Amino acid sequence: MKRHSANSSSYLILGLVGMALAFSWLFALTPRPHNIEVIRPNLTVNTQSLSSFNYLNYNTDHEGLYWLKFETDPMIYPLSRLKMRTMNCVHEMSTNHSDWKLPSGLQSVCDNRSGLLLKDTTKSLSQNTQWRFAGSTRGDSYGVLLEKDWSDPPVAAGLALLTLSLALMLYVRLPTRHLSERLFVVTFLILAFLFRFWLVFIESPPQFGLFSDMGAYFSRSEEILKGQFQLDQLFQPIGFTLWSLWLRKLGDFELFNWSQVFFSWGTVVFIYLMVRERFGSLAGAISVVISATYVPLAGFATFHMAENAYAFFISLLLWLILKTLKNQRLSGYFMIGLLMAIAFYFKGNHAFFIPIFALWLLYQDRQHFQKGFRKVAVMGLGCALVVAPHILWTWEHYGKPQLGPTAGALNFVEGKCPSKDNEDSTGARWMSPMFGFTNERIYKKWDRPFTDQGYFWKAGFNCVKEDPLVLISSLRYIYYLAFGNPLWPHISTNVQDLYYPWENLFYYGILPLTLLGLLVLRKDEEAFTQTSALLIMSLFLTVWFFKSENRFRVPFDALLIAWSSVGASWVLLKLLSFLGWLTVYLRNLFIKTPVVVQVTHQEESSGAEPNQS
Repeated sequence: MKRHSANSSSYLILGLVGMALAFSWLFALTPRPHNIEVIRPNLTVNTQSLSSFNYLNYNTDHEGLYWLKFETDPMIYPLSRLKMRTMNCVHEMSTNHSDWKLPSGLQSVCDNRSGLLLKDTTKSLSQNTQWRFAGSTRGDSYGVLLEKDWSDPPVAAGLALLTLSLALMLYVRLPTRHLSERLFVVTFLILAFLFRFWLVFIESPPQFGLFSDMGAYFSRSEEILKGQFQLDQLFQPIGFTLWSLWLRKLGDFELFNWSQVFFSWGTVVFIYLMVRERFGSLAGAISVVISATYVPLAGFATFHMAENAYAFFISLLLWLILKTLKNQRLSGYFMIGLLMAIAFYFKGNHAFFIPIFALWLLYQDRQHFQKGFRKVAVMGLGCALVVAPHILWTWEHYGKPQLGPTAGALNFVEGKCPSKDNEDSTGARWMSPMFGFTNERIYKKWDRPFTDQGYFWKAGFNCVKEDPLVLISSLRYIYYLAFGNPLWPHISTNVQDLYYPWENLFYYGILPLTLLGLLVLRKDEEAFTQTSALLIMSLFLTVWFFKSENRFRVPFDALLIAWSSVGASWVLLKLLSFLGWLTVYLRNLFIKTPVVVQVTHQEESSGAEPNQS
């Protein structure tokens, strides 16, 4: 046993070393622009640009020619080829060493998201080089992105080393009992990783989808980096803005994109760990198949927005709650509080769950009040360690302490007032995508900024007073979590090619299996099952109180995946039992849970019992 443990530790260390080497190699192969200068179409000059592309919302006033130049330092291993992705058009390109002849076809030099192959780049990358570009824009974002070509053997070797290192660590650390299960789960987890890598780095990089919320996060981070602090930067939770800014300062969009891949992949890992721990090996194996291919969760990794990280935090929170309810350690409750607060500053859709969970803990320990109070107090301490710095930071930079985002009051107005297309006194305009799909487009111009929360809370409650039935009609927002509107922003980018086929699978496969899983678990009084139900009910309460969109549900789909895995396990075990294939060996793969169907008469008479784990 000790020898096996030592071997596992050695393989784990080997995997970590392999990952470190792979990332070091991949980052060393990335050309990094600096001293970036942009001459805009209006002939103003930005000598301190933060990236080699200029982000703009579409405006015909910005239409015209632009010029861009930047420098790259000598690389340790200069690549022989690069890919150049373009935003709008690039017509001329040169360096201080040579001129480059670009293709004449506009499809190659305009909005080329797959990348134009640049050959013979070794000379330019082996020394300090100034790159110069001239192009045109129709009025939105423009510029270039120089990237490594992932099919280039030196680059592909780094990716292969990273993948093998991950596979090795998974193989030695996954809580599986049988080799077949281990190989199956590792295979699908690696496929999940490669799928997300392909989405983020090849098919639809986040920096090419900077519009609406994604562009707003980017603009706010640039303003903060320049020391420009305005209260509207807190319109959405500030956590993701600061997280993105910090990562891009350290390693540009490449580091941010890797974080998107690992957040999304980590969601898959924690869903599997949660499901296997609670519902057994079969449900765990099914969950890893579903979550690995779950397009809504994977697709969020391609967008510069908080939902991807938020989904990771929710799946991690569920796993942590499961473990803490099992071992009842106070440190677990502290981590739950800490994690819930961190998640709140990325996205606040679980906000009502925090007090509901605390009250549930007190109720569970109502016979031992001090014990329950200690749990809640420790959890509160974890929350406070995140909330307090946020209050102090906003006080210092915005002149007033802020507990959370300033969008809450406007969301309440959107949900309870007739006007769904709202514009404030500063010219900021806000309309949720869902109301476009429901064709609710009543416009209203307000004489206060959206950040005046007191004013907008009062306006929202006035709408309720004028039409109390809106409290009933707002129940429709629960319906809109899954129906009545497609998943935005997936439908606005290349991800839609994967999303629309997957949507049918969701409605006709996953949702029915979810309902079946809930039916199987209807008499289950396990604490985690109750907590899971409370989390979903708190989401229902949130969208009823404010408003809803399909995307508000997706970060919580860890529970739908878990329950659908239970339903699928029940179906499969029933089928195996009916066919007479439910052998003792198969039974030994499963933890004894409510999803395990009654075995055949022959197996019952044998007296064999499934192993517990």
